[in-house]
Amino acid sequence: MKISRVIVWFVCLATLVVVSGCATTLPYDKENCPTYTDLGRLQANPAGALDRHLNLEVAFKVCPPETGLAEIKRKHIELKHDLLSLLSAKTLLELEDPLRIENLRQEILQMVNERIMKKNRVEEVFITAFELE
Repeated sequence: MKISRVIVWFVCLATLVVVSGCATTLPYDKENCPTYTDLGRLQANPAGALDRHLNLEVAFKVCPPETGLAEIKRKHIELKHDLLSLLSAKTLLELEDPLRIENLRQEILQMVNERIMKKNRVEEVFITAFELE
C-alpha cells in the first residue's frame, strides 16, 4: 500500500514539473536586446549642494527582448524614483571625479537589477547626457 502511494506521489510530482513549465526559456542574443530610452531627462540636486543641478539622461539594454522591455516600461516610475534617490545622494566630490560616469553607470546597473528588475535583466546602462550645473 505504501509503495503505491509513493508511486502516485512521484507521478503527480513529475506531472507538476512538466506542466508548470520547467523548460528553459528560448535563447536570445544579447546583441539583439532592445534599449529602453523613454525615461527622459533626470534632474537632481547633489547632496549638500542645493544651488547645483545634475542633469542626466540614461538608457538601458534589457533582456530578454520582449519581457525585459515590458518589465522596465511597467516599472518606469519606480525606476525614476530610485535613480533620483541615487543621484541626489551623490556629493560634488563624487560627481567631479574623473571616473564619475563609469562609477555612476556601474551603480545604476547594480541598483536596477537588484531593486527594479525581478524577472528580467538590464545588461547595459548607457549614460547619454551628463551635465553638472
